[in-house]
Amino acid sequence: MFIHENIVAAASRNPDSLAIVDGDDKLSYGQLLAWATRLAKSFSNVLPRGSRVALNLEKSPAAIAAMLGTLLAGCAYVPIDPANPMERRRFILRDSGASALVVDASTAAEWERETTVTAGLALILDPNVEAAIVERSEAAPVTCASTEVERSTTQASDLAYVLYTSGSTGEPKGVMITHENAAAFVGWALDRFDINPADHIAVHAPLHFDLPVLDVYAGLARGACLFPVRADVARFPEGLVRFLREKEISVLYAVPSALTALVSRSTLTRAGIPSLRLLLYAGEEFHANPLSRLMSSVPQARVFNLYGPIETNVVAAHELLRPPLAGERIPLGCAVQGTKIVILDANGSAITDADVQGEIVVSGPSVSPGYLNRPEITRQSRVVVCQDGHSFPAYRTGDFGYWDIDGQLRFVGRRDGTVKTRGFRVDLGDVEAVILACPSVAEAAVIAVPHPEYTTRLLGFVVPIPGLSMEESTLVAWCRERLPPYMIPEKLAVREVLPKTSTGKIARRALLAESEQSWP
Repeated sequence: MFIHENIVAAASRNPDSLAIVDGDDKLSYGQLLAWATRLAKSFSNVLPRGSRVALNLEKSPAAIAAMLGTLLAGCAYVPIDPANPMERRRFILRDSGASALVVDASTAAEWERETTVTAGLALILDPNVEAAIVERSEAAPVTCASTEVERSTTQASDLAYVLYTSGSTGEPKGVMITHENAAAFVGWALDRFDINPADHIAVHAPLHFDLPVLDVYAGLARGACLFPVRADVARFPEGLVRFLREKEISVLYAVPSALTALVSRSTLTRAGIPSLRLLLYAGEEFHANPLSRLMSSVPQARVFNLYGPIETNVVAAHELLRPPLAGERIPLGCAVQGTKIVILDANGSAITDADVQGEIVVSGPSVSPGYLNRPEITRQSRVVVCQDGHSFPAYRTGDFGYWDIDGQLRFVGRRDGTVKTRGFRVDLGDVEAVILACPSVAEAAVIAVPHPEYTTRLLGFVVPIPGLSMEESTLVAWCRERLPPYMIPEKLAVREVLPKTSTGKIARRALLAESEQSWP
C-alpha cells in the first residue's frame, strides 16, 4: 500500500482514536481524515493530478493534514522550512514548479508581499477545515461542498514529495521521492519496529527533513498518536526533555546533535524518560561518550542507529545491545530488506574483502530517481556497478566505509570529511571521536581550512559539559596523548554551544565562516 493509503485504512479501523495531540488541540483519526479529504477535494478543484504543492507551514496538525491531503489529491508536496530566509523560500517555490502554496497565520503575511513570486499560483490562505483556495487570476474562492474525493489512481513512479537539501553550489537541490520510494521505506519500518496504537510518537525533526517520514507515516499507519514538537520546545534541551516526560513519549527519532544536547544540557541523566521504549537516531555519526551516557539514562529503550542519506531513505540499521565503550565507533549495520549496498574502490570495482575501505553506493526501491531539474547532478551521483556477473545502477553516497568480518557495514567518513594535511590523510571523524572521549566534553566538531603550505589546517570547536571548566591547553594535552601530531587541531576553541542547521545537525559551514574571520 502507498503511505497515504495506510493512514486511510487506520482511520477506517479506529476513527475515534487520537491521531495528533498538539498542546490543547486533539485530533482523532476520523477528524484527520475528514480534514485531509476536504483539502484534497479543494486541491482537485483547481489543480491537475501530479501537480506540486508547496507547504510553508509550521509543524502542526494542519501541516500533517495538508501533507496527507496533497497525496490524496494525487499531487506531490514540497515542504518549505518557515525558518528559512525569504530568498531561500522563493528559490524553492520557483525551482519546485509548485502550482499551489499553502501558508498559515505565521507565514501568510510574508508571502502576501511576494506578489511577483506567487503570481498564477493557487494560494491557500489557511489549511483549516473551511479553507478557501484563491486563484490569483480570478481572486475568487473555491469552496469544497463535499468531503469525498475520487479514489486515487496514483502510480508507484509518481512523485510523493520533494525534499530540498543543501547543494555544493550554494543553491538547494530538490530530492525527488516517489510513492515507490516512500512505500519501500515505510514498509520496512513497519516490519522492523513494533510500533503500535498505544505508542506516543514525538515528531521532533522539522517536516522538510526526512526523519518525520517515519514518525508520520509509520506512526499513523499503526494507529499511534503523534505529538509534534514545536521549534521553541526543540530548541531548549530541558524544555524538550520535559515535553518527552509529560507527553509520555514512547518513540523518539532524532539526530545525534539534538540527543547529545539532551545528555549534556538537561536533567535527562538524572531522571531519564521512563516511557521511552524505542530510540532511533540518524543523520550524523553518534560518538561513543554521549551515546553511552544517553543509553545509560534510558536503559529500558531499544536503541537503533539508522543510516541513509535523504536520497536513499534508510538503507542500513544496527541495534545497539549495550552502551558503547570509550572511543568505539558504532556500526551502520546490515542492509535493509530489498536494498543492495556495495563498497567500490577508486576504480569503481566492487570490494568483496572484509576491512577494505571504499565508497558506499546503494541500489534498491527506496533510492530516489534523482534531483528535480538537475539532470547533470543526478548523472554525477550515479554509477553502474558490476558484481557477480550483473550490472545495476546505484547511488553514490559520498560516504566511505567497509564491511567488517562480521558482515556489518562500518562508516569511515565523508568524501569531503577525509582531508590531507602535511602530506598525511586524516579523517575528521577520527579526530572528533578522540576529543569526544574526553570526559569533560559534551560536543565537538573538527573542520578543515585550506592552507597554502599544509594543504589544510585542522580547527576544533568544543562544548564542555555544563558546570565543568575547560582550557584549550587541557584539550591539547588530551589529544597529544592519543593522536599523532599531524592530527591534532591547530586551534581548539571552547564554545557554549555549536551552531546547528535547520535539521539539528552541526552547522559546519558556519564554523568554517567563523574560522575564516577569527583565524585567517
